[in-house]
Amino acid sequence: MTDKGIEDRVLTLTETTNPDKMNKLRYILLCLPLLLASCQRDIVSSAHENIDACGWAMTDTIRLPLTVVDTAQVYDLALILRHTDQYVYQNLWVFVQSADSLCPLSSDTVMACLADDRGQWLGSRAGRYYAGYVIMERNMSFPAAGTYTFALVHGMRDSIIPGIADIGLELRKNHGKE
Repeated sequence: MTDKGIEDRVLTLTETTNPDKMNKLRYILLCLPLLLASCQRDIVSSAHENIDACGWAMTDTIRLPLTVVDTAQVYDLALILRHTDQYVYQNLWVFVQSADSLCPLSSDTVMACLADDRGQWLGSRAGRYYAGYVIMERNMSFPAAGTYTFALVHGMRDSIIPGIADIGLELRKNHGKE
C-alpha cells in the first residue's frame, strides 16, 4: 500500500470520529485511575494469609501485622475473607487476639455472616470465590506508632474447615461515619 493510501485511511478515520465522544473517552480514561485510587485511599494497612486448600485447622494460628503511622487518626478494623462454595456453613466464627499490650483491642470474637437464611452467598463474587468483610471495631485509636500483630483462630466446631481461601485484616481511616 502506498503512503497516499495510508494517508487517505487516516484522514477518513479522523473525519468520521466524533470529537465530543473522543473527549469524553479521554476524560473517562484520565479519571478512572483517580477513582480507583480513591477507593483504596482509606485503607492504611492490610495483611492477609492464604489458607491451605485442605482446609483451615483449628490449630493453625494466623498472625497478621498491621502498621500504624498516624496516632491522631481514628480507624476501623475490618476482618476480610474469601471463600468458595466448598464452605458448608452460613457463618464463620473467628477469635482475634492482639499480641501487643498497647493495642486497644486485646481480644474479640467475630462472627462473619457468609450466607443468608436461604443459603445464598453474601458479598461479592469473582469466579469461584466470594469475598466479604466485617467491621470488627470502630473508632480505634492507637497510643503509639508501630506494627501491631493480631492472631486469628477459627472458632467453628469442626477441627478443620474447608472452603476458606484466605483471611485478612484491614485498618481503615474512619471519617466519623457509622
